[in-house]
Amino acid sequence: MLRWLRSQGGCCWMCGLPIAYGAQAGDPLAFECDELVPVSRGGSPYDRENVAPAHRICNNWRGDKPVGRVLSVRSRVLARFGQWSTPQQFVTFAKALDGGRAPSAASAPRVTTDW
Repeated sequence: MLRWLRSQGGCCWMCGLPIAYGAQAGDPLAFECDELVPVSRGGSPYDRENVAPAHRICNNWRGDKPVGRVLSVRSRVLARFGQWSTPQQFVTFAKALDGGRAPSAASAPRVTTDW
């Protein structure tokens, strides 16, 4: 399953950003296979419909949160802070809106048209 999912080369299903597929295991930006419905809750690790690519940092933040809650938090992060530029930034904002303090305005993503 890992080999198949890696071959798809998809973005992280949580933050939507590209994954560093060449990163070493343990790196926050490394690829992990996330079970959408964990095996402990009846999901199958062998069902291709039940797995999605994720960054290690995003997967760690998710823990056992249901998919719907992750998507809800992502929508709230986008509405409150705008688009994030790194998985680390997404997780910081997600933690803030999912039971923590909101980050300061200085740490919010800067929206610009500067190219």
